[in-house]
Amino acid sequence: MIATLLLVTGILFFWLVLKAFTSREIEARGWGFSTRIYHRDSEPVMYWVSCLSYLVIAVWTTVFAVMAALSHSS
Repeated sequence: MIATLLLVTGILFFWLVLKAFTSREIEARGWGFSTRIYHRDSEPVMYWVSCLSYLVIAVWTTVFAVMAALSHSS
């Protein structure tokens, strides 16, 4: 169950990064309920920080999903 949840989370974040690369903007969550949209041309630092953060989350949740699935199967 936890492996599936982690894998879905990883896929979601991979999709957000892919969408950011194709549209040249990324939707970033702030503290609480605030949402910001960073554009690659007008705010490149925050755009790339958000993209890299989402990519790190995507990779680690996918790795943890695989580890959870492997540990559960043995």
